[in-house]
Amino acid sequence: MATEILPISRQMPEWEAVSAAARVIDSGGVICFPTDTVYGFAASIYCNDALSRLRKLKTRSSDEPFVVIASDMSVVRELATGVTARHRKLIETYWPGPLTIVFGASDLVPEGVTGHSKTVALRVPDDILTQSVLRACGMPLASPSANVKGKRPAVCPEDVLEHFEGKIDLLLDGGLIESSEPSTIVMVGEGKLVVLRPGRVSLGKM
Repeated sequence: MATEILPISRQMPEWEAVSAAARVIDSGGVICFPTDTVYGFAASIYCNDALSRLRKLKTRSSDEPFVVIASDMSVVRELATGVTARHRKLIETYWPGPLTIVFGASDLVPEGVTGHSKTVALRVPDDILTQSVLRACGMPLASPSANVKGKRPAVCPEDVLEHFEGKIDLLLDGGLIESSEPSTIVMVGEGKLVVLRPGRVSLGKM
């Protein structure tokens, strides 16, 4: 399989490239594109075949969950349960942005996303290109960082192609990303925040 590569502006995304990405995702494919953090894969959370491909790309077992990106709070409300005042404070302070928050998963979240857990890790991105792809698809997307397990996330097209050329359907080439930090992942515990993955947002700022 050849990986199609389309150049795209992160500030003013060309509709032709965005719509091409949406078509690939809608048909059950996997894309890679620059997000507001690092280059990430993207696939429909409702397509088991696409989620299986993501697991192979990331060498993840079936019990490891995926981060899900959503266009806005209306989508989050459909997918998340058990939203507390602490969750809402994080949302008000850091969304849209590079903070991923773990919630209880509603019945609408497939097991292929949750890794058979009862939680879902959600994020609303602060990025024109990412939001354009989400809105063109009209659905939340499983979007792990584009990297080989144990290696740093990709920050340019060359990083992606080095390991994943021929393994993904489409790469949106948005050039070099200045930061190499993924989103921070947090879980709201009893009376405290638990950082599951350090990233762009530091615990000290929370």
